[in-house]
This record gives sequence, C-alpha cells and structure tokens, in this order.
Amino acid sequence: MLWSVISLVICGCALAQIAKKTSVKSSGPRALGLVEHLTNGKTRLQAICIMVDGKFYDAGTYKATPVPMSLDAETVYEGMRVGVSQGLFTVTDARKVRGNWFGEGRWVVAGSEKRRIIPSVSKAVDDDAPPILRRGGNEPAKPADSKPVDSKPSDAKPSDAKPSDAKPSDAKTSEKSPSEKAGDSGKAGKDSGGSGTSDKSPAPAPTTGSSATVLDRPLLRRSKPGDAPQKFEDKDFSSTVPIKDRLLAISDAAGPEPRPYRMERKPDEILTYNQKALEMASQAVTALYPAMKVEKAPSAHAKKSASHVFKFKDTRMEVFDLTNSNDPVIVFTATVDPSEKIAATAGKLTVTVVARLDIYGELRKLLAEATDDHHLDVNPRLEFLDAIDADGDANGELVFREVSDNAQGFVVYRAGLDRVWPIFDSIRNY
Repeated sequence: MLWSVISLVICGCALAQIAKKTSVKSSGPRALGLVEHLTNGKTRLQAICIMVDGKFYDAGTYKATPVPMSLDAETVYEGMRVGVSQGLFTVTDARKVRGNWFGEGRWVVAGSEKRRIIPSVSKAVDDDAPPILRRGGNEPAKPADSKPVDSKPSDAKPSDAKPSDAKPSDAKTSEKSPSEKAGDSGKAGKDSGGSGTSDKSPAPAPTTGSSATVLDRPLLRRSKPGDAPQKFEDKDFSSTVPIKDRLLAISDAAGPEPRPYRMERKPDEILTYNQKALEMASQAVTALYPAMKVEKAPSAHAKKSASHVFKFKDTRMEVFDLTNSNDPVIVFTATVDPSEKIAATAGKLTVTVVARLDIYGELRKLLAEATDDHHLDVNPRLEFLDAIDADGDANGELVFREVSDNAQGFVVYRAGLDRVWPIFDSIRNY
C-alpha cells in the first residue's frame, strides 16, 4: 500500500513537470505597452519594450522606419490588470512626443466585441482558437469569403445566363461579317473592363498587411481596421494632461494565455506582510540617511532607534503568485509622511520594497530602495505599475515606471529567490 502511494506521488510529480515543460512559450515578437485612459474619454498607448528571440529591445526604437514596429497600424494590444484581460487597443496612428512614441487608436472593453464573432466558424475552431484578433485579422474573413465563392456557381446560373448564352451565340456569330465581329470584340473589352473592377475589389485588403513584409518586419498581433478611431490633438499628449487610469498591455500573435497573478491571503497574513514591509521600508530610509540614527535618539536608545518604523502615507501593497507555485511575492510602495523630521529636508521621499515569503514563513527582502528629490541620480524613483507576463513564459514580471534626475523610463524585473533581476531598463539601456 505504501509503495502504491509513493508511486502515485512520483507519477503526479512527473506529469506536472511534463506539463510545465510542454507549456506554450512565446519566442516573439512580443511587445509591452502602457495604455492610458484620459479624462476626456480618449485612450493612448505608450511603447515600452519588445521581446524578440528572448532578447528585449526598446519598443520606441526597434525597427523604426521612422515609426517603430510596435506601433504599426492595425497592431492590437490586450490590456491587462494583474493578468486579467480588460480590453483591446488597436493602433491606427503613431506620433513621437518628447522623445517617447505613443500610439493613437481605439479602445474596446473586454466582452463588448462578442457580437462580432462570425457565426460561420465551426464550434471546434471557436473552442480551440484564441479571440478573433489573436492570430491576425485575415483568418476570420476566410471562411466568410470562401462560402460565397462556392455558392455562386449554383445560385449564379440564372444571373450568369448572358455569359453562358454568349458561347453558342459566338459560335453562330462566327459566320458574321468582320465589322460585326469588331463590334462584338469592343463590347467584350468594355465588359472585361467592368468585371475587372469587381475582381480587384479584394486586392486592397492584403496591401495593408503586406507593408510589414515588404519592410522585413515580423508581425505582432494584427487586426483589420474597425470603427473610426478617435481624433487626437496635440494637447492629448502634453505632460499635464490628466490621466484617469493606466494598465499594461501585451501584443503577441502567439504565446501563452494570460492568467491572474493576484494572490488572496487571510487578513492576519496581510497584516503580518504589511508590518514586515513597513520595517523593510524604514530600514531603506535609514540606509539613505545613515546619520539620522545619531540625531534621532541618544546612545542609550540606539538599539531602539535602529528599528524605528517611520510613518508613511499613500501606502500600496500587492501580493502576487508570479510563478503559479503558491509562493507569495509582495510589492510595497509608500511615501514618508511629512510629519517626520527627515521629510522637511528630503522633500518627497518615496520607498519601494519587493519581498518573497521563504520556506520558513519569513519575508525575504528582494529589493528595498528609498529616494528623494536629491538622490534621483543614484536611486531613480520607482512607481509600481503591475505584474504581467513580459517574456511570454506564463510567469509574471514586475513593471515599474522609473524617474531619474534627467530622464523617465521603465524597468521590468524578474523576481528571483534572493533578489530581483532587471530584464529591461530603458534608462540604464539594458
């Protein structure tokens, strides 16, 4: 009995490993962008990075001619929040503003395009295939175009009576005079010219998508032009335009299906994580200003001052399961409260903490950085955006917007066991 249980456990582990190895992994191109919903109802997309054959490049410069490949017309991005689809953004135009590339287009909320599914597609295709726009806009159109072609010969016999009757008439008229034959050939030329316009009607469709192949550019997730896009103005791209909401978005013609990354925990566990994160954040602030230990308390209370927990505001804590292994990863961001003495000289002092729960149930610090307006050249300010599968391996990465003293950009981190690894950083160029 014991051996049977052990064998079942071993077989289960082996099957899990096989399933993990055979999971779909994208080789690219896979583009990452930031969808921004403006308060005026318009939606724009900022290009972040693009992964090709496992390597990351700046999406604003990769294959730019001059528009980068990530913002080619008809490219579709799927907006996500913690791995859950929120809608689709279709690029219609692009522009460069203050050194950054933005895409103009239209935003469709997830679920609102179900009515557009073509009923002629078989159920097997609908069950196995991703959404209509996943594998390109030309695939859904093929079944609809092929059926009318097959049905025309049977239905079109009465309407095509003239061409069919023309053959025997031509046999009869072969004995006509040369002048009558010339008249008939003139009419045939006119008829062929008229029918040429109808035969050429489907030709413009491939030309829109063939521009990328002419330029030797691999294709991202594509779609046919849909509804008329919103009209953008220069003021929609100003640095002071109010933004209602932001979310990350992925464009990939293949790759794994998205999955949620948010991890639900018990209230007492959330309180424990929050307390540990506050301690790590306070230690990061103390490391930024090491002299404050002496100023904060006399030597008799030095031990107590070393573990001082600051007051924070605008706190945000997220718990993720990035690798689908039930290992919590905590992301904590906050701003030091102005009531703290250090805030008087530091200005806006922010802190970012990333930690992982180890096998002993303790939070292991992966990243803890504090910065203010005077240290942006050393420690850029990190604004956490979300967790998303940036490299197409079904695991989540952490994406931050970073602000230095003279530049703004994005950084994508992969959470390891002891630290986070930057797989893309637009400011430091790696």
